[in-house]
Amino acid sequence: MARWAWMLGGLIVWAVHFLGIYIIASIGDVVERADALGWRMAGLAFSGLCVAVVAVLLFWSLRRLRRGGDEPNWRFREQLAALGAFVSLVAIVWQALPTLIGH
Repeated sequence: MARWAWMLGGLIVWAVHFLGIYIIASIGDVVERADALGWRMAGLAFSGLCVAVVAVLLFWSLRRLRRGGDEPNWRFREQLAALGAFVSLVAIVWQALPTLIGH
């Protein structure tokens, strides 16, 4: 199970980010306006936290890939973890852009 969590770690963070941003925007819309500055900054801070987590996962997976391993299929696991983290990094930044520019 830990191997699956490692390989899908970036995608899991992306899913948590998607859900978190949706929740922040929904609460912001109920309390006042979802595009109010405070709620936008809360969403941006949450996006920044998720980007930092995914960047760490990407760094670790690339470091482990460079270091090598002796288990069967270790290269595949590390490549999949790096790919998932990279795709998630791009996706989280893409989803945070409207919050950043205010639309």
